[in-house]
This record gives sequence, structure tokens and C-alpha cells, in this order.
Amino acid sequence: MRRKHFLKIYKMLILIEFLSLKNIFCWHDFYDLGTEIALSIAVMKRDRLRDLLIVVFTLLAVTLPSMSAGADVKGSFLYHLSDFTGSIPYSWARVSLDEERNEIYVLYGNSLRIFNEAGMEVYRFGDDLDVGYITDMAIEPGGDILLLAYKESRGEIILCNYRGVPKATLWLSNLPDDFSKFAPNRMIYRQGNLYFLSPSEMKIVVTDSQGVFKKGYDLIPLLEREEKDRGNMEVTGFSMDKEGNILFTVSTLFRACILSREGKMDWFGKPGSIPGKFNIVGGITRDSKGNYLVVDKLKCAVMVFDKNFNFITQFGYRGLRPDNLIVPNDIAIDNRDRIYVTQAGKRGISVFKLIYN
Repeated sequence: MRRKHFLKIYKMLILIEFLSLKNIFCWHDFYDLGTEIALSIAVMKRDRLRDLLIVVFTLLAVTLPSMSAGADVKGSFLYHLSDFTGSIPYSWARVSLDEERNEIYVLYGNSLRIFNEAGMEVYRFGDDLDVGYITDMAIEPGGDILLLAYKESRGEIILCNYRGVPKATLWLSNLPDDFSKFAPNRMIYRQGNLYFLSPSEMKIVVTDSQGVFKKGYDLIPLLEREEKDRGNMEVTGFSMDKEGNILFTVSTLFRACILSREGKMDWFGKPGSIPGKFNIVGGITRDSKGNYLVVDKLKCAVMVFDKNFNFITQFGYRGLRPDNLIVPNDIAIDNRDRIYVTQAGKRGISVFKLIYN
């Protein structure tokens, strides 16, 4: 029996050493392995062997966290988005960035708040707008604001000025038959075009700035799935990178996906609990170095992968410290590599700065 437990502990220690040497080990992962080691130690009957292993276990607890700090990039917590009363207790809000003016737009309910680059609220509107239920927003280079809203089950795009005053209403038009019932709830503005997503339909539509259809993508065949799979999965994260690629995640497939401007699909991700594997993926974005950042709701972490989809590191983790996360959902990044992470539990929006070695 003692030999069995010793071999089990030896294998776990080898695994810990491998993970640390690969720079994919972190303190929070050590906690899970350490619990299993401790349980094995507890059943041992020889005091000397037990005491020796406890010493080894303690030394690992002290040294391994520092060994994992050699990753090429790390996330350094800055602050939560706030007003003059303190951090605003959002739960799973929607974030959009105005990179021309370095402002952050946050949609929560039907209220839209604008924050400056220091993370302080400077303006709000939306509560008194008679536009129906707002599901998403986008900011044009000139400062006008686009709101994707549903009123009496009909989707509309409300064009507002920078103060939130409606100027015009647009509708999706010229949709082909395959997209005739398209009902999006996500929207991105990029280089004169609008990109709409219907997560449950697994479809994306690209229009011009007036909502006129230009191109459509049915993600089911692109993901090599069958029509019977539609309705059993949906897109979770949705964003675009600087190169015009569409980034999205599908949590039930454990995939982070990249759809190029030419319509070529690529993806990465495998299920698992160790660092670099996916549990329940959420938002996705890309930094200035070409790294992919993927939110994992169950791990409560932001995972970083290089441009070749190799895992680099992860940060955040479940907890109540300022730099911890509670069921993170979405992520956005500005042109200074500051990332904005939405989360549950009225924890608001956490802002991190990516630091590169």
C-alpha cells in the first residue's frame, strides 16, 4: 500500500516539474495537485517518510509559483471601471471601445455609460430612450454611436450622435433567402462595414454602414458540423482583430475560432482542466503582438496563446482579491494592450495591462 501511494506522489511531482519547466504552471493549478498529494501523504503510516514528503511539498509550494513567472506575457491588474462612488457593480455587461478618443463604452440593461482612459465615468445615457431593448453597440470613427435594438420583436440599428441623441434608424436589407430570418444580437463596426452575429443561428452577416447586405457566413458547415447540430450549440465570444479576421468561440465544442476575410476557418482548443485546455470558453480577442486571449468562465481566468495557438500563460483566477475574477464572460482590448474583462457576481469590469518580457 505504501509503495502504491509513493509511486502516485512521485508521478504527480514529475508532472509538476514538467509543467513548471514549460512555463505553463501556476500556483492555482498547484493547489489542485497539492490537495491530491496531501491526501496520499495522510494515509502513509511511516512517520519519517510522511514528514519527508511534507517537507518536499512545502518547498514546492514556495518555489514553484516563482518558477511559473517566466512567461512571455502577463496580465497586471490596474483597476475596475468606476464613478465617483467607487467601482460600478456590473454583472456581465457589454463593452465596446472608441479607440479614436480612448473611451470605453459599457452597456448594461438599457443604460450606456462612457468612461475615460483612466476608467472613470464621464457620461451616461439610454435609460430614457424609446428604442426598445438594446443588445449591443458600436462606435463609428466620427464619434456617432450605433445601437442594435429590438422593439416589438423587430431589430433596428439606431444611429445616435456622441451625446446619445437618435439621428436615424437603419434596418438590415437585401438579405438572401438563407438569411431571411436572421436576428442578430451582436454587432461590430470595422472599416465602414457592420458585422452582425446571431449566436443561436450560428450565422454572421456583413453589411455596409447603412445595413445593406454584402456577405454572409453560415458557421455550421465551416465548423464541419451537420445541420442537425444547429440549435445544440451557439457562439459565445465574438470580436475582430486588426487584420479584419472574425474571432469567436463555441463553448460546447471547446474551440476558439478564426474566420479570415477570405472565408477560411481555423481553430484551436481542447477540453481539459490543466493550463491551456478549455472548460467553458467565453470572450476572445487579440493583442498587438498577435497573441489570442480567451476567457474561461469555469476556470475564472484569461488564457493567452501565441499566434501559432501555443499556450503561453493565464491569469485572473477565482477569488475576491481585486485581481481575481468571478465567472468572466467577455473581453475587449484597446490600442494600448489594456484589456477589459466583464464578469458575474456584481464584480464590475476589471482592467488589466498586458506586460511583455
